[in-house]
Amino acid sequence: SSPSSPPPPSPPPNQHDDENDECHQDEEQRQHGPQQQPQRQHEGSSAPPREQYAYIFGFGSIMNTSTHATWQRPSTSSSSNPNNGHNHKEPFSLPGAVAVLKKSFGCTRSWNFRSSTGFTALGVTLCPKRAAASESTDDIEPRDNPNHHGSDADNSNSDDEECGSDINGVLFQIPLSALPDFDRREAGYRRVPVPLRHLRFLPEMRGRPQTRFFLRPSDPVYLYVPLPSHALPPDEHHPLLQSYVDAVLQGCLEWGDLPMAERFLRTTGGWSPYFLNDTPSSRRPWMFRKQYDVIDRLLERYSDKTHYGERRHPEEFAMAFHRRMRGLWGLPPRNVHFTGREDRLEELATRLERTSELLVAGMGGLGKTQLCTEYCYRRFPAGYGLVVWLNAESADSLVADYKQLLRDWTPTPTPMEVPVSSSSSASSSPSPSASAGSTAAAAAADKSTEEIIAEVKSRLFRSQVPWLLVFDNVEHPDLSKRFLPRGAGTKGHVLLTARPAPPPPPPPLPPPPPP
Repeated sequence: SSPSSPPPPSPPPNQHDDENDECHQDEEQRQHGPQQQPQRQHEGSSAPPREQYAYIFGFGSIMNTSTHATWQRPSTSSSSNPNNGHNHKEPFSLPGAVAVLKKSFGCTRSWNFRSSTGFTALGVTLCPKRAAASESTDDIEPRDNPNHHGSDADNSNSDDEECGSDINGVLFQIPLSALPDFDRREAGYRRVPVPLRHLRFLPEMRGRPQTRFFLRPSDPVYLYVPLPSHALPPDEHHPLLQSYVDAVLQGCLEWGDLPMAERFLRTTGGWSPYFLNDTPSSRRPWMFRKQYDVIDRLLERYSDKTHYGERRHPEEFAMAFHRRMRGLWGLPPRNVHFTGREDRLEELATRLERTSELLVAGMGGLGKTQLCTEYCYRRFPAGYGLVVWLNAESADSLVADYKQLLRDWTPTPTPMEVPVSSSSSASSSPSPSASAGSTAAAAAADKSTEEIIAEVKSRLFRSQVPWLLVFDNVEHPDLSKRFLPRGAGTKGHVLLTARPAPPPPPPPLPPPPPP
C-alpha cells in the first residue's frame, strides 16, 4: 500500500451484466469462498439458502483493515482466509470496495464525535431533511433494481443536495448476524439506512484489491451517525489525536493510495488547533509511525484545513491549553498598605496543607476578605496555578460568576491563546476573553444553570494545575458543596469566608409561679 510502489490496479468491481455473470461468480467465489457465492434462481428451480449479509459504509478508522482483527470470529481464524485464495494465515479483514457516499444523500463528514475516552473521532452530520427521513421509514429502501449502483444523474432529485457533500470511503460486507457486534463497537453512534442510489463505486482506484459485490434490493446498507449527545467539536479535553488520524489516512492509502487520502482531506471538516501528537516517541516518528512521512506531507499540504502547524507534542499541548485555566480570576485588587498578620497567613497555609477546605469566620469589619486576598496574591503562582474568587452571598451570585468564568474559559473562534486573567470582580469587569467573540458568549448563555455548574466542575476536576477557589461572604456554608467537584482535594483547595452564625434565640422564660 506504499504510495511509491502501488500494486497493479484490480479489475473494475461492482459491474454486473448478463453476459459476464458466470465469470463474475467465479471471481467472487475465488475471493469470498463458496459460502458467499450468489445463487442464480431460474423459473421452476430451487436454490440453497443464501447467507444474509449487511453492508457498512466506512468513512473513518474502519477503512484501515488492521483494525478488523477485533471482529475476527473462530470460523475465520483457520488457515484459509475467506478474503483471499492463499492457504496460509493472513490478517483478518472484511471484504470491501471503494465507494463514494454521494452529495445527494445529504450529509457531511467532520471531526465531531466526542469519545468518552477523551478524544474526538470522525462523524457525519445529516442535513435536516435527511435526519428527519432517517427517523422514519421514508426514503430508506434502495430502488427495486439489484444492479443499480447509482449515478451522478440521481443527484438531481435530492432535497438535501445543497447542504451535503461527497464522502469517500469503503463499503464493507459483514454477516447480518454480526451487526450487534458492530453496534457495540460503534457506541455513541446510530445506524442509518442508505439507499443504493446514493452510492457510487470507484473501481479505478489503485490500491488494495477490491471485492465484487452483488447487491440486491433487500441487502441493508448502513451508515453510523453520531448521537446528538456525542456530536461535539474538539476541545482541550477531547483533542484530535495523531494516532487516530494516522489510522484513517493509512486506510485511505491502503485502498486508494494518495488520491484517496487527498480526497479524504478535501472532504473532511472540523479540523482543530486542539491537535495532540500522542504517538509514542512523537519527536522520533520513524520509530513507531507507519507511513509517517507521507501522512505528514499530506497534512502539511492541506495545513489551511488540518492545522498541521498547530499540532503539538504532549508537553507543548499541556502548556498551551492549560493556560486557559491558569491565572487570577475575579480577585479583588491587592491592598498595597497591607501589613502584619504574618502569623495568620502562615496558619492559613499550614491548615490548607492538611485539609482541602477551610472556613475563615469572623464579625464584619475584622478583615477576613483582606486576609484571604493577601494570601491569594502571595501563594500565586508558586503555590497555585489558578486562583478563582467567587461572590458567594447567594446561589444566584455564584451562578453568575460561574457563567462568566465559563465564558472566559471557552475558546474563541480564533486559534489565538487567551489566558485567564482578571484582577477585578468578574461581575463588574469581565476579562478580555469574555468579550473576544459573541460565539463563546452565546454558547455559555445557552447552557442551563446545572450545565454551567457541571462544566466548571468538570474543568476543575480535570485541571492539571493546583487551584484555589475562594467563596467570599458565604451565607450558607453548605452552598459551596453544590459548586465543587468531588475529589477536589487531590488538586485544589477551597477557602470560605463567612460571618459567624447568629446565636440561637434565648430559651423562653419559664411561666411565672402560681400565686
